Amino acid sequence: MRDRDGLDDVLIESKLEACPHCRRTGALIGHGVLRGYAEQGSQLVVRGRRLLCANRGQRPGCGRTLSVKLETVLSGFVVRTLTLWCFFQAVLSGLTRRAAWLREARDALSLSSAYRLWRRLGRAQSALRSRLCRETPPPTCAAREPLAQLAQHLAVVVASGLVDLFAASQQQLQRGLFDP
Repeated sequence: MRDRDGLDDVLIESKLEACPHCRRTGALIGHGVLRGYAEQGSQLVVRGRRLLCANRGQRPGCGRTLSVKLETVLSGFVVRTLTLWCFFQAVLSGLTRRAAWLREARDALSLSSAYRLWRRLGRAQSALRSRLCRETPPPTCAAREPLAQLAQHLAVVVASGLVDLFAASQQQLQRGLFDP
């Protein structure tokens, strides 16, 4: 989902969708919004919506919940995809991770977050590249850095004119960036 209005549309269309757990249609109902901290500051922002597969009364559901997150949300992190993408691009263009993070995160997040996200991206690279290869074969690339090759493959699979390819890939592939 791109924005809060898209989350409201999910709530409206949820009755027509099948539960991903039990595959029953007509049992999904709204179960609140997901809130989390903003990248900068301590205010809470909407990060997604929870749905419940209702099993009370005459409802045929399984009783489990699922989350629908905004495409700019990285599950388990306060950092948004645009900040991570800009950090990623800055490192690939030659900046050190420290310098790139200080430029992109604008001192709102700790430097250890940058190193943790970089390691996490490196570990998730093979699963992400497998998902991308299911869409289209990787392009020929002169870059020797594997993450630079990943960026070019992302640009081929997702519309390359976009600013935030991580958010676009989460939207198109319907999987989180760090999901196995």
